[in-house]
Parts: sequence; structure tokens; C-alpha cells
Amino acid sequence: MDKITDYIYVTNVIPSHICEAVLNEIRDKEWAKHSWYSYAANDYESKPEKELDVLTTTQELQDGLGQYIFKALQEYMIKYNPQDDDRIKSFVKTFTPIRFNRYSTGTMMREHYDHIHSLFDGERKGIPILSILGVLNEGYEGGEFVFFGHHEVPLKAGDIMVFPSNFIYPHAVKELTKGERYTFVSWAF
Repeated sequence: MDKITDYIYVTNVIPSHICEAVLNEIRDKEWAKHSWYSYAANDYESKPEKELDVLTTTQELQDGLGQYIFKALQEYMIKYNPQDDDRIKSFVKTFTPIRFNRYSTGTMMREHYDHIHSLFDGERKGIPILSILGVLNEGYEGGEFVFFGHHEVPLKAGDIMVFPSNFIYPHAVKELTKGERYTFVSWAF
């Protein structure tokens, strides 16, 4: 692997009927505005303009999507860590609860990187190693996923994208110009 983009992996593993079932389950739920953790204020804050909506998962949805997340993580580990030594064969053990993201027309995700300390509350310990993004629908315009301010990664319904969770991978979602975009995120450690 010669380029930093070589470690961005996309696989289409979620069947369309599963995507539809999840969408039917989450669309009419009560969503909250996304917030950013501020280390300076030691608190969460939302930006008043262009902020997407978020929804926490249920155990049923976590269990239902978990098998596809594990499949994507296994593919990633086989591709990027083809070790024969069992001590280092699996560099992730689990992943965090899923958070659903809903982008409506005019919303976006500002550029950031996923070195998220707030995921670990004392029971879970560590830092995220891999970021996981699942795509549940199509039929919207805009909302492109972008790394480094210019490297767009095309995604379609059923895709799961996995990439390293650190400062080397700044990413954003461009403003949605039409429709709604539904995704989910999780972090493996």
C-alpha cells in the first residue's frame, strides 16, 4: 500500500431489503441535532446552521446490522493485515453502538477526524482504531463523502466504508442539495 487512500475500504455487504427495513424503522423516530464535543468547554455544542440529525440505535437494530459491520471489518483486516500470527490477526475486538445520521436538504458534516475520546466512559476503554460508515439509501443529491478536502468516495445503498480513525484521515460530508441521506456510523476498537 503506497498511498494514504489505499486504506479507505468500501464493500457492499448490506442487502437492500435490510436497508429498507432499517429505514422503515428509523424514519419516523424522534431525531436530535448533531453536536460536537468541545474539549475547551468540556461540553457538547451544535452549530446552528447546516447541522444534521442523529439517532441512537436500539439493541434490535444493533444486532441486525452488526453482522454486516463484522463482515466489513473482517474483510478489512484480511486485506490490510494478512498475518499468520494469531496474536495480531485481529486488531479490533468490537465496535461501538451505532449512531444513525439523517441529512436533510441544506445539511452537512463539517470536516473533522475521528479521534473520539468521549466514546469511552470507563466501562469501555481505548480509542477508536477504525471508523465505520454504512449507507442506507440513495435518491438524494449532494452529500458526497470527502477525505482531505478533495478525495470523494462514491457510496451507494448497502455499502460499508471502513478507514483509520485518526488525524491523518480528515473527512466531511458535503451539503445535501436535494432529498434525504441516511447513514450510520460506528467505531471499532
